[in-house]
Amino acid sequence: MVEPLVKKASEVEDKAAKSYTEGLAKIRGQGLKYTATEAVITRIAVDTIIHKHLMKAILEAQKELEKVGKGYEHVKEPMDIEISGEQALLVKRFAEMHLEIEKDMIETYQKMAEKMTHPLFKGLAEALAKNEQEHHRLLAELIAKYKE
Repeated sequence: MVEPLVKKASEVEDKAAKSYTEGLAKIRGQGLKYTATEAVITRIAVDTIIHKHLMKAILEAQKELEKVGKGYEHVKEPMDIEISGEQALLVKRFAEMHLEIEKDMIETYQKMAEKMTHPLFKGLAEALAKNEQEHHRLLAELIAKYKE
């Protein structure tokens, strides 16, 4: 189970972010502003703050996933069963509606990746765009499967 590890990481990153921020203030207070030392500590502090917030976001997502069925654990091997024409139309309409949403998210995440300057944010936006492309592909397959 990954949740305890994420919780631990969140707690450690939270403590580390506070420590780096306080340490950075002390370093700057000692006249080390605009030095290589300050630059290194600042970089680590910024990354640590990002890590802290990512871990908190993952924890929140895990809580929400518990309501849905704990991630992918609820997904069983798909059965190929016949569905009625009305059901097929409903699935097709649902997929078409969401296909547009996925397309918009692909474009948004790609634009974010282009504009992000921090490598963690850039990599995350690129990974999200790739994930949205997979959603788009899956929905397109559903539409093709249930063509009228």
